[in-house]
Amino acid sequence: MWSKSSSVVVAYVAVISFLVCAYMCGYLTPLFAGMNIHSDYNLCCTALILVLGALAYLMGAGLPAVMITGSLGAFIALSWGQEPLIRYLTLSALLFTIGVYGMTTSRNAVRVLMSIELMLNAVNINLVAFSRYVDPGFVRGQIFAIFILTVAAAEAAVGLAIVLAIYRNAQTVDMEKFNLLKW
Repeated sequence: MWSKSSSVVVAYVAVISFLVCAYMCGYLTPLFAGMNIHSDYNLCCTALILVLGALAYLMGAGLPAVMITGSLGAFIALSWGQEPLIRYLTLSALLFTIGVYGMTTSRNAVRVLMSIELMLNAVNINLVAFSRYVDPGFVRGQIFAIFILTVAAAEAAVGLAIVLAIYRNAQTVDMEKFNLLKW
C-alpha cells in the first residue's frame, strides 16, 4: 500500500541521489562558493544531507529509510576525494554505526548477533587500514583482525546455539520474551 510516507521516502532518496551525483561531478562547488562558505565542501554537502533528512523525517518519512539513505549519502560525500585511509575509516564508522543501530533497536536475537558481527568487522577494517597505512612493513593489524575473526566465529557459534536452545523451549527469538533467568 502506497502512503504519504512512502512518497516522502522516495522523494528524499531521489534528492539525496541527485545531490551526491551533483557533488561528485563538481556542480555544487559554485553553489558553496557563492554562499561564502570557506570550509570543507565535503562537510557542507554532509550538513545539507542531514538537514534534508531531518525535513524528510518531519514530513513523515520512516526513520530507518532516512538514516540509511542519509548515511550512505554522507559516506560518499565525506570520502569523495579523500586519501584512502580516510575512506576506510569512514566506511568503518558507517558499518559500526549500522551495527549499533541494529543492536539497540532489534528485539530479534539473531539480528542482534548479526549486528555485533557487523561491529566486529568494522573494527577489523580499522585495524587493517591502520596497519596498512601507518606501519606497512608489518602485518600486526592483519594478525589482530584474524584473531578477532576467530573470536567472532566462536561467539556466533555459541550465540546461535543458545538462541536455538531458547527457541526450542520458548518457540520465539524475541529477546523481550526470554524469561529463563528471572525468578
